[in-house]
Amino acid sequence: MIFDRQIAFWGEERQSLLTNASIFVAGVGGLGCLLSEILVRSGVGRLYLCDRGEVDETDLNRQLFYTQHDIGKKKLDVAVDWLSSIHKYTDVVPVTGDIMEEDFSLPEDINGVADCLDNFESRFCLWTQLNEGMFYVHAGVEQFFGQVITLIKGDSAGLKEILANYEDSKRTIPISANSASTVSSLAATEVLNNIFGDPKLLNKLLIIDLSNFTFSKVEIRVNQPDEP
Repeated sequence: MIFDRQIAFWGEERQSLLTNASIFVAGVGGLGCLLSEILVRSGVGRLYLCDRGEVDETDLNRQLFYTQHDIGKKKLDVAVDWLSSIHKYTDVVPVTGDIMEEDFSLPEDINGVADCLDNFESRFCLWTQLNEGMFYVHAGVEQFFGQVITLIKGDSAGLKEILANYEDSKRTIPISANSASTVSSLAATEVLNNIFGDPKLLNKLLIIDLSNFTFSKVEIRVNQPDEP
């Protein structure tokens, strides 16, 4: 079977959890491409993808689904086609709605969210959509630096509290394939950990510095109830 080599070390029970899991991936760019592929190849039963962007030439240095032949195409279309071609065990579902719109809502059957977005306004809107108890794996990357954290809606500090000092910028974000791929692989691993019921970064911000190969964790203290 396609999953035999991973079942050999994490077992049938965990593989069954993956089979029955449903994950919403916000953004299929530098982070979302590899993260989504890892989840599909791991055997997650259903994957919802949401991205309203089109493939641009400057995406090709790091966004692994796309080639020069895809420039101008909708990322969502290319991503769904590619992921669906890997195997038959994951239902890959496109979500065409806009996270920023008031009438946007998350699919009712999801276990959690992988935040692979590239702006904070969309992240904050997405966070408000989560139901109580749902996990939210946030990932971000710039230059040689990245961060990953798990939050649980209603049981963690709120996203705005964690990212209080961040704001969107109109500047072009410098990023490379190695940085994006490293952070997205770590984020995908934490999504798997959450599906297994054993998150390693719950209320812990993992900070990655690839310029000198250092990894550190910052414990996030929950001093106030989660905001809406």
